[in-house]
Amino acid sequence: MSFRLAAPSCVIPDRVGPNCRALAPLVREVGLMLLETRGCQDYDDRDLPPDLPDLGLSYHAHLPVDLPWDFGPDAVCGSLGAIEQKIAFLHPCGYVLHPPPPGELTRLVRRRPDLASSLLMENTGNSDLRDIWPEIVSLDLGVCLDVGHLVSYDQERILQIPGFLERVRMLHVYGGESGRGHAGLEELPDPWLLRAILGSVRRDCVLVAELFRLDELTRSLELLRSWLDAWGMDHD
Repeated sequence: MSFRLAAPSCVIPDRVGPNCRALAPLVREVGLMLLETRGCQDYDDRDLPPDLPDLGLSYHAHLPVDLPWDFGPDAVCGSLGAIEQKIAFLHPCGYVLHPPPPGELTRLVRRRPDLASSLLMENTGNSDLRDIWPEIVSLDLGVCLDVGHLVSYDQERILQIPGFLERVRMLHVYGGESGRGHAGLEELPDPWLLRAILGSVRRDCVLVAELFRLDELTRSLELLRSWLDAWGMDHD
């Protein structure tokens, strides 16, 4: 098994299709950044051209951060269903989700039990996942560990939660988060922390270099590959 390198679908100022074409020579997988519910529901063939499968990429999706949790699980499922239909032809292998208020995940999965095997809960600046950890365990959900959030918001204690690292299926790797956005991987305060994390997770995890400019992404991917090689960790 080897770590699979990925990148977000917004590294050049263009639609998803041209971004994926720019990324195809650099990574094996693209994270579709579907961050706004209404805007993504309005995507058409200009945004998601039908020839995207021909690029030979795998895909996962970052689900909207503005899902209508206040209106109940039926409203959330309706929004998700519309987006799922848009990207079904790309056969996404997982869905990254920012944590909703406690209790909402349980209601969602009761309504859509098929989602449980695909959902990856991400730690954010507002939630380190501890408040919904019992739900993550009871629903048997995966984790997307955002290393930039981890180091920027002093969330290292979540690594000590029993079973936490065993649930990690994806990592967002970059140097940290600030008012200027995501920093390149060369600004990561402690690369050895990343090495320790990678040594404790499954070797088939997806490593998303979560940079949003092509030049920064390219530099960070080169650095990440050099670290993985030096640490004796296989990657594609």
